[in-house]
Parts: sequence; structure tokens; C-alpha cells
Amino acid sequence: MAISQTYRAALIANHTIGSAPQKLKSAFRGLMQSLGFAFLACTLVIGATGTASASSARDEGAVRGLGDAFANAFVQKNAELGASLFAEDGTFVTPQGDFLQGRVAMVKDFGPEAQQAVNGSTQAAFSNYRIHFIKPDVAVVDALLTVRNANGPNGTIIPVIPINFVLVAVRHADRWLIQDGRAHFAAAPPSNMTKSSASQN
Repeated sequence: MAISQTYRAALIANHTIGSAPQKLKSAFRGLMQSLGFAFLACTLVIGATGTASASSARDEGAVRGLGDAFANAFVQKNAELGASLFAEDGTFVTPQGDFLQGRVAMVKDFGPEAQQAVNGSTQAAFSNYRIHFIKPDVAVVDALLTVRNANGPNGTIIPVIPINFVLVAVRHADRWLIQDGRAHFAAAPPSNMTKSSASQN
């Protein structure tokens, strides 16, 4: 009886002594797995953030490119290029207040009459971009278009014409286009840049 009790006590002691390192190993393994999962999660979050930042920068560059291309089309007297920057059903309000809808109307308005303001030294550039992505595929843009050395009446040259420009850009497939654009003179419009009542009717 005493021998069996002693044997049982020895077995229990041996199991207890043997299980302590086993429990320690299990705890250590669990800790390492938790750290591994945490590291993986951080890596995925950092990777997703980096991808989102790169995508956002690329989209912002594309949206800015719309303004730059519009300014270049104006200086190059390329009405088709200017209109192609808009969605097929896009709208545009000119600085003079004319409402245009669709590329056909824009090509007509961006044509010879508007091109008379451009000469060999005319420049146009956008600045002060403020871009707000209200959705991943929709951006609202506020910028300043500055036209320099434009033709005025009687052969005069207008040194600077500042134009406030607001547009809504929308991604169509893999390309950003202007859905709606609104332009108005930043200061009182020069007399030679407003259309006569006869041409508005």
C-alpha cells in the first residue's frame, strides 16, 4: 500500500515536472503565432495604404492633366482636343456665360471665334489646384486659369486674364474626363471679352 502510494506520487510529480516545460513551450508558441499574425496584419495595412496613396497620387495627376490639356488645346487652337477632354454628355459654362452641352456644341464654341483671341505669344496655364475626391471615381476641382497676351479689340494685347475654373472630373473606365466645367472671370471681365447682346441671341 505504501509502495503503491509512493509510486503514484512519483508519477504525479514526474507528470507535473514534465508538463511545466510543455506548458511553457505552448505559451511561447502561442505568443510567436500572435506576433506573427500582428506583423502580417501590419504589413497588409501598410501595403494597402501605400497602394491607396500611389493610386490617389496617380488619379490627382490625371485630373490635373485635364486642366493642363485644356489650356494647351486653347493655345493650340485645337477645338476638337478641348472638347475631347469632356464626357460625351458633359457640360461647360464659358466665362461669358454661354451654356454648352455635348462635345459637338463645344467644338463649335471653341472654334474660330474663340481662337481669334490667340496669337503667337498667347499663353494659358492652370494654377492653385484644389482637388477633392468625393468618391474614388469623382473629383471636384477648383483652379485658376491664367491667360496671358491674348488678342483684344483693334489689335490691342490684353496682358493677363484670370479665370476661375471649377470642374467635376469623373473616371470613365481607365480615363478621367470633365463631366461639368464652369468658368468665370476672376475680376470684372475686360470689355472686349464679353459677347455682344446680338451674338448671344
